[in-house]
Amino acid sequence: MAGSKISENVKRFIAAYIDSVELLEVLLLLRSHANEWSAESVSQEIRSSPTSVTKRLTDLCDRGLLSMKDSRPPLYFYKTRTDELDGAVRELAEAYRERPTRVIELIFSKQTDTLRDFSDAFKFRKDD
Repeated sequence: MAGSKISENVKRFIAAYIDSVELLEVLLLLRSHANEWSAESVSQEIRSSPTSVTKRLTDLCDRGLLSMKDSRPPLYFYKTRTDELDGAVRELAEAYRERPTRVIELIFSKQTDTLRDFSDAFKFRKDD
């Protein structure tokens, strides 16, 4: 993928699963370290708030990208629901390593589109 564009598969994956850079960082951290993580340890590693990281971890579990060990505190680890998701995460990790700015732009453009759609809902048309 070096020097190439971001694949359509990665673009679709970002559109469907990744809604923040923080979520991406949490996912890739757990993917790259095959051990169990508490929300606190993840927050220290990526230098973010434990509350925000806990939400991201929960979101990733709900989306089938991580699994959780029910303990006190809960422990999270990388295990996707399907092999297809694992392949998509692998491809995303490669794209982020080679073209991080472009991947971040895709995440933010998704947020911009959502905001634009929201604001468009409040536009008045002549016939209203």
